[in-house]
Amino acid sequence: MKITNNYIKKKKNKRILTACIGQCVHVAGTYNFIQISKQLGYNNIFLGPATPISIVIDQIKKYDPNIVGLSYRLTADTVRPLLTEFFKKFIKLKKKPKKLFFAGTPEVVEIARKFEGFDEYFVGGESKFELISILRNEKVKPESKTEIPMDIISRIQWKKPYPVIRAHFGLPNFNETIEGIKKIAKAKVLDVISIAPDQNTQANYFHPENQDNELSGAGGVPLRTQQEFEKLHQARLTGNYPMLRIYAGTRDFIKLGKLYHDTIQNAWAAIPIFWFNQMDRRGPLTLKESIKRHLNAIKWHGKHNIPVEINDPHHWSLRNAPDAIAVADMYLCGIIAKKLGVKNFIAQYMFNTPPSSSLDMDLAKILAKDELLQTLSNENFTIIKQVRTGLASFPLDLDKAKGQLAAATFVQLAIRPDIVHVVSSSEASHAARPENVIESCKIVDQVIDNVYSSKINIINKKIEERKEELIRQAKWIVNLIPHLTKNEEETKSPYTNYEVLSRLVKYGIFDAPHLKNNKFALGKIKTKVINGACYSWNESQQKIYDEIERIKDIIFNSPFKNFSDSLQQKEKSITKVMDE
Repeated sequence: MKITNNYIKKKKNKRILTACIGQCVHVAGTYNFIQISKQLGYNNIFLGPATPISIVIDQIKKYDPNIVGLSYRLTADTVRPLLTEFFKKFIKLKKKPKKLFFAGTPEVVEIARKFEGFDEYFVGGESKFELISILRNEKVKPESKTEIPMDIISRIQWKKPYPVIRAHFGLPNFNETIEGIKKIAKAKVLDVISIAPDQNTQANYFHPENQDNELSGAGGVPLRTQQEFEKLHQARLTGNYPMLRIYAGTRDFIKLGKLYHDTIQNAWAAIPIFWFNQMDRRGPLTLKESIKRHLNAIKWHGKHNIPVEINDPHHWSLRNAPDAIAVADMYLCGIIAKKLGVKNFIAQYMFNTPPSSSLDMDLAKILAKDELLQTLSNENFTIIKQVRTGLASFPLDLDKAKGQLAAATFVQLAIRPDIVHVVSSSEASHAARPENVIESCKIVDQVIDNVYSSKINIINKKIEERKEELIRQAKWIVNLIPHLTKNEEETKSPYTNYEVLSRLVKYGIFDAPHLKNNKFALGKIKTKVINGACYSWNESQQKIYDEIERIKDIIFNSPFKNFSDSLQQKEKSITKVMDE
């Protein structure tokens, strides 16, 4: 099943006629409105600047538009005779448009309101949310319950072809977080607020005896009671009613999942496979135990039809693992999600990791991830594409950070994502405050407007070649997993067996330089960024270490006796995988 835009289909044959009337030649605002309405499936007839009222009326008769939009951005006094003339002729029309819109300066709009003939008024600067809501005939009235979809799948459909906007927010003070959510919601700049809970919440919500009060607020907002979660939910019920989502936590995953579902109506779950445990020191569980519980949590969310993001692959890249491992892990995560019953899989593609990656090779890696995942897609398993800028790529200089956010977003839009996760440009300097979130969302929104109104294509032969190389390596790695089993029980479901998956790390098939001296991982791999791409590096030979060759050497020179003995018995099948 693909995410289709039913809203566009409904309005496919509808027409909008717009004109700048009288002496007005200011067409920028009208042009922006036209671009958005085009993306939403409307046919547009723009009569241009300085259009006489008589021509506007004649063209209404000719085209029979559903919506007519008039614009006038000169002095307030001079609009009155124009609108008097317009309505004198308009009331005589046999067939009238269903809606009349007017745009102008605030002073001009005040005059236009006195005619009481317009359905909507625009002064400039309206958010994309407001324009889409009006064109969808679902405008949110103050203090009323929104008709805008409140589940992520429907919200994506509603907003297409534009992506849903998500941003991360959570301050060390609970009350400040509540007020911040209200401020962000009222700004109408995003669709999903990702709540950042502090470490005590993630690890010890159900274990208050283990909470360290001195660390309250470390990493995000302290949440200690169900009522506080419910207050988060109430805070977002204003503005454009953004959805909420939150981290899965680092233990008690299913209990937390139920809590999130019952309180904040968690838009989707974000659950890792290999991370947020003792290996990266971000959780209390061992690697093997955390994998086991993560798999159970993914299965639970799948059973309850809650979309799942497995936020795992980019963590390898954040620790300078070769690109091939990150691509293989994304493919593996898709397989795991599908086998565990997830219906809507949110693939988070983090760009700019490692931060020294070039824009083109970074895009090649993401394209490889996406192409492999799309092979899993069918009517029961939908891939939802989410992109984001890598946090480590932001410079401390806040002005330069804004430039990085804009440039990174431009590249991300090449894959036409369903969700854009906006990382606030302030994050390298300080945790994002509401004004930082709002500003960053506006920057991204402008980039989206520019890209979606053009047909630019930045994917070239060099990118395609690197993508194909990564796909070849990643498929080979994932196809190797069934050969890591040790008994009949593991063979039944190798991709969702925590014992088998833990061996990927234990044996160094999945490895990263930053895991050196880690008791759960080998940490022996060497990598190097060459021409913008991250490769395994053969230090003794001082050359790129092809990922397949590196793993071959692991297989047949493994220090783990059981692993070596087991694979020697399977040597024929392993060789077959290698040949393929």
